[in-house]
Amino acid sequence: MTLAVVVAVAAACAAPPPGDLPPLGPSGFRVMTWNLLGAQADDSVYSEHAGWAARVLQWRPDVLVLQEAQSEDVAAVTSRTGYSIAAYRWWTCDAKGNPEGVAVLVRPGLATTGGGGTDLGTACTDPDVRRVLVWADVVPEGATAALRVYGTHLTAGGGTATGSRRNQIRELRARVAADDPDGSGRWLVTGDLNVNADSVDLGLVLDGTAGETGPGALVDTFAEASPDAAGPACPSRADTPADQALLLADPGLVTRCGYTAGWAKDENPLLCDALSICLAWQVRRDTSVRNRIDYVLRAGDGPVRTVAAAVPGRGDPDWAAPGAEWFRLSDHLPVVTDLVVDPAG
Repeated sequence: MTLAVVVAVAAACAAPPPGDLPPLGPSGFRVMTWNLLGAQADDSVYSEHAGWAARVLQWRPDVLVLQEAQSEDVAAVTSRTGYSIAAYRWWTCDAKGNPEGVAVLVRPGLATTGGGGTDLGTACTDPDVRRVLVWADVVPEGATAALRVYGTHLTAGGGTATGSRRNQIRELRARVAADDPDGSGRWLVTGDLNVNADSVDLGLVLDGTAGETGPGALVDTFAEASPDAAGPACPSRADTPADQALLLADPGLVTRCGYTAGWAKDENPLLCDALSICLAWQVRRDTSVRNRIDYVLRAGDGPVRTVAAAVPGRGDPDWAAPGAEWFRLSDHLPVVTDLVVDPAG
C-alpha cells in the first residue's frame, strides 16, 4: 500500500465525535471559528483538506467561520462536508496570486436570508491597513428570526500594526452598531482578532472607547464558559522552555485557558508546501499553543446565551488522529461555542 493510500484511509477513519460538549435543544446553535493557514495547505502526501473536513464533520457546527482561506481551501471544505458558502471575501492587500480571505459556511439544511462583506480600513500600509469583514444571516433551527454572524481577521503585530488593528476595531464596532439600529443584539462577532486575552486591544473590542459609535458591550463566550480564561491564571505566555514545560505538564490548564495560537509555521515552499515535509509539524507536536487570539463574541444584552465552549487540546484522545492531527492542520486551533438563541429574537 502506498503512503498516499495509507494517509487517505487514515483520514477516512479519523476524528470520532467529541463528548465534551452537551447536546443542544431545538434553538441550539454551534459556531466554530478557525484560522486554517490555507496558504500552507496542499494534497501532496499529507492532505490538510481531508484533515480539515474530518474535523469539521467531527464537530458539526451550524456555522463555520474560516480565516486565511484561499479559494481552493473553501472549495475543498464545502465539497468534502456539504457545507455551503454564505459569504466569502478575499483580502485585497494579499500579494499572493491566490489571496486569502474570510468565509462563512453553513451546514446542510440550515437556512440563510442574506450575507455580504466589506473592508475594514482603506489602505495596504499602516496605520490604516485594509482587512476583511464578512457576515451571514442564518436562521437557527427552530427559530423564526435570523442571527447575523460576522467573521473577520484583524491585523497582527505591534508597532505601527497596532494602529491599523485599532482602526479596524473601531470600524468593526461602528459597522455592527449601524447594522443593528434597534439594538436587538441578534448577532455574533467571530474570528482571528489577533488580540491577546490579556491585552488592552481586547478591551477595545469588547467595550470600545468613550465617545465612539459602538454596539454596547460584547461578551467573550469562551471566558463565560471557562472563567479562568479571562483571569490571571491564563496569561499569554512566551515561547520559553519554562512556559512550555508548564503547559505540557498540565493539559487541563491549557484546556481552561483556551489557547488557540502561538505555534510555528513553515515558510519553505519546496519542503513544506510542495512535499509536505513540514518541520513546523514536529515543533507543534512537541509544544503547546500559548496565546488566545480567536474568539466568538456575543452582544451583552442580546438574545443569545452561552452554553459551552471548547478548544481542542493535547489531552483530547483524538489529538493525533491519523490524517487529522490537530497540529498538522494549522498553526491555530479552532474555537467551538454552543449557544442558545431566542427563537423570535
